[in-house]
Amino acid sequence: MSSGRGSERVLLLLEWLAGKTRAVTLAEATDALAAPKSSVLNLLRMLVEMGYVEKEGDSGYRLIRLPGEVGAGHSMHGTLLRRCDGAVRTAVERSKESGFIAVREGDYIRYLCKILPDREIRYDRNIEVQRRTVQVSSGIAILTGLDDAALAEVLNDAEADGLDEAEVLRARVNKARMDGYAVTHRGVVEGAAGVAAPISDASGVVVAALNIAGPAARLNDNLDNIIEIVRDGAIQASEALGWRNPNHDA
Repeated sequence: MSSGRGSERVLLLLEWLAGKTRAVTLAEATDALAAPKSSVLNLLRMLVEMGYVEKEGDSGYRLIRLPGEVGAGHSMHGTLLRRCDGAVRTAVERSKESGFIAVREGDYIRYLCKILPDREIRYDRNIEVQRRTVQVSSGIAILTGLDDAALAEVLNDAEADGLDEAEVLRARVNKARMDGYAVTHRGVVEGAAGVAAPISDASGVVVAALNIAGPAARLNDNLDNIIEIVRDGAIQASEALGWRNPNHDA
């Protein structure tokens, strides 16, 4: 394989993998590239070694990041958005409310995207404004994934900054952990309410949250349905990241 042809095939392979939300086989990749099996296998092995692809089982290959995204152990926002886009769009379509994907960055929540519903009166959040993790349902949902020591540090910092007592915040996180979701009946933005559930990666680590938000009165009137939609969406997003739902394996 010439160096030029090899470079082209690497890009074609990355583009093809980027469109897949599941692991693919060598045979599928070979068919997609219309290239010799040995050449495609070498490309996949190279991408695994470089940390772009991970091996899944005996025969599966899954794209875990794209060029320009940081390596393992850090937030790979491009890949997370690509994998979870379908889940949040489905949640917005079902709920007819605004949808968001959020990640934690230190003491703050960062919203990676927002998808607005097709209706006249809707909630539109400025996702450029930083919000403390403990102040929003997305943050509480993400905090459910922390161990006791890490959670204590976050909550003590919040108390020191005058946001609320650590034990009050801990009770909210514990309730969200038990329920599988967090609810904010009256949000930081006046007149808004939201529900969020944690998104887990293939290792079961909470990496993000799926959030549905809307006008408080309307969302609270439809709360049970919104909770179901958000939980379903978070499961769908987690499965897109490689998490295996134990209820599906039973």
